[in-house]
Amino acid sequence: MSEPLSPPPVRDYLPSYIPAYIANGVIGLRCPRIPFLGGVSMVNGFAGLDARDGLEGFARTPFPLGADVALDGVRLSHAPQCVRFVEQRYDFGRAELRTVLDYRIGDVTARLEILQFCSHQLPTIVLQEIRVTVDRASALTLTVGLDPTGVEGFGEYPERPSGKETPDRPEGLLVWHSHGDIATCGLAFRSELLGATDAEQGRTRQDERGMVATNYTFRARAGRPYRVRQMSSLVPSIAHPHPADHAARLLAVAMDKGWDRMREDQRTAWEELWRARITIDGASRRWQAIVDASLFYLLTSVHPASVASTSLFGLAYWPNYHYYRGHVMWDIETFAVPPLMLVEPESARAILDYRSRHLEVAKVNARLAGWKGAMYPWESCPIHGEEVTPGSSALTKDHATLDIALAFAGFVHATGDRDYLRRTAWPVLHAAAEFIESRAERTSRGYEIRQVTGPAEANPPRDNNAFVNMAARVVLREASAFAETLGEEPRRLWGRIADKLVLPVASRGRHIPNHDDYRVDELKGGTPEASAGIFPVGHAVSPDVEEATFRFAVEEQSPRYVGTAMLSAFLPYYAARAGLAEKATELLESGYGNFINEPFLETDEFTDTAPDQPRTGPMFANIGGFLTTLLYGYPGLRLGPGAPETWPERRVVLPAGWKSIEVERLWVHGEGRSLTAAAGARVAILDGRSLRRAS
Repeated sequence: MSEPLSPPPVRDYLPSYIPAYIANGVIGLRCPRIPFLGGVSMVNGFAGLDARDGLEGFARTPFPLGADVALDGVRLSHAPQCVRFVEQRYDFGRAELRTVLDYRIGDVTARLEILQFCSHQLPTIVLQEIRVTVDRASALTLTVGLDPTGVEGFGEYPERPSGKETPDRPEGLLVWHSHGDIATCGLAFRSELLGATDAEQGRTRQDERGMVATNYTFRARAGRPYRVRQMSSLVPSIAHPHPADHAARLLAVAMDKGWDRMREDQRTAWEELWRARITIDGASRRWQAIVDASLFYLLTSVHPASVASTSLFGLAYWPNYHYYRGHVMWDIETFAVPPLMLVEPESARAILDYRSRHLEVAKVNARLAGWKGAMYPWESCPIHGEEVTPGSSALTKDHATLDIALAFAGFVHATGDRDYLRRTAWPVLHAAAEFIESRAERTSRGYEIRQVTGPAEANPPRDNNAFVNMAARVVLREASAFAETLGEEPRRLWGRIADKLVLPVASRGRHIPNHDDYRVDELKGGTPEASAGIFPVGHAVSPDVEEATFRFAVEEQSPRYVGTAMLSAFLPYYAARAGLAEKATELLESGYGNFINEPFLETDEFTDTAPDQPRTGPMFANIGGFLTTLLYGYPGLRLGPGAPETWPERRVVLPAGWKSIEVERLWVHGEGRSLTAAAGARVAILDGRSLRRAS
């Protein structure tokens, strides 16, 4: 396995940069120029009420890797102007961040080397090592702890965990209540100092900034390195009713392992994850780096232990943008779940578990709107799974339910897990099919779904949106097939609706338009909704109709749309499938490359051609769409109930200049298989023989 390409080190830190994002799917941190001061921490499932409008959404926690350095009595936090930024660099191979700073007071300079990462093996644990070397003997104080500065909410500061006294108790505990007090997060930390045997140790339960901290004071010798290591554990109340106590227990596990073992476990875990690295033969180094970064940010934002799915930006947040408040949206099932089903299926399962747990909420939502079955929210809140779309927009974005149902069907195909089908996927698919049944109206044309909003999210709602009706057809056929698999009698009406559900017809040409009475110059008319109904939704049409629809998307719609979030990443694939390989290469840049933010290669919601927009990222509608084209689109894979050998069903098409797409290990029916998709090959190869021999 080759190493992923990490971004080049940053040596000139610009004010426009979004701070580096490190995460593990349970905890996400933004670590700025001075990475232990002014950082942002998010925890999966920790939620609060928005201070502006009272809606439930994600909430910040105290920063778990807070620290300070005092040189000859002057604290760095009081004199940040005395810090010279030297370097910051990611190691994507280990999911680590390193920062080097010089802190100068008088004629003494302290070199600070900071290492930070979020453990994949123990996902409630974040770790930091600060290595300090002074060039002259001086008084040095190193402080580490939990920093609530600037975080909405309030804290409780227990002296120790509940119950009996134990020798592995944390040095500091904090129970943080979110704004609105709808959730709590327990935080616990411990630290150790290496290199000084005569240090005076002190602890504060709440200093002037509210920080829970341990400090080490000693006389530092010139040229001798000193290291303070810190581990912190964060547990949200959605995961445990006594989160601080449980954070302390999990911290004890990490401390028992020790720093070196925790770091080695991190290396091993990511080495295994990177067996799913997607390599592009023929791509430039820049494009391979973009591919690696896209997969990295997806994998670092999901985890089998995630209890509240993931948001459109994972666990990333910076106060320059709302980040959709951490709401769980249909984009995750449509864009992020498909690559995860093959790359990290247990994380995909965790995302779907969130939807399964909130199925009853979706059923209530449907009944309140006058429908049957289940209607999943457009924007779902982290704890309760209810609709929290701001404002009073009409509930016409029905395709969220269909996208979620299709993700469950795809997961069953990818894993071959029939028990999962019966226990978890089938109730969701059945409820989605009932919803379609109640939503479809029988007319002289067949069955129609009227007054619906598709992915273009444009008003007014339209009749027979192609994306929605295609997705409805696929869901109904999947539900009928799964019913037979489970030995149940499928409803005959599902098949009739699927066969006769109206698709819009173009006044000229063979392509499928976005909806009835569609015009390309209407509001958001450039959105390639009909093409998205074919891929990635999976609705099958004749080859000539598919090519015409993709060509229409490339030639007529993309000039109006490319550079818009979500579906732009599919445009290069549509061009390649329509036989426009050179155009595919051009659209790679405008449809995805222009979304990449320097210096850390985060995929933005907006392109660099929109300088008036805030810098954001990593945005998973764009990332997931791009990865889906690499794993399914160009290789021509269509998951289904048949043997995996039948999934490659089309000739491989690639952008001009690309020779092949290869992956060492994808998970298929619980076994590892390699993928090789060579340009022009009749079909891609899903080969498990070499992996079975290796095992």
